[in-house]
Amino acid sequence: MTAAWYGARDTLRRRGGGMIATALVLAVAIAGCSPAETPQQQAAARLAKAEVAMDECKRSVGLADVTTPAGVVLDDPATRGQALTPELAGQLRLKVQCRLQLDELLAARRPQ
Repeated sequence: MTAAWYGARDTLRRRGGGMIATALVLAVAIAGCSPAETPQQQAAARLAKAEVAMDECKRSVGLADVTTPAGVVLDDPATRGQALTPELAGQLRLKVQCRLQLDELLAARRPQ
């Protein structure tokens, strides 16, 4: 390799580095100019995403017709001692098999 090749390579590196820095500055400037979502919009988007995820999970376990549980407690005192109906059994299955999606849905529903 000759000195001319090294000189050309160094020149390209210097120019390329400047182009990258310019692109980064432009990207940050454009991102700073875009309007940000309000907290209410963020909460609504989170809730919508959580509801979709929960519906997908319910469909994947074959329980699309079962109502979404209002909590994650498996041994709920409100239902203790009652007969195990298909609806109650389905809700117990949802609490176990869709736990992550249910946690996110309940957190998104909680007022901030």
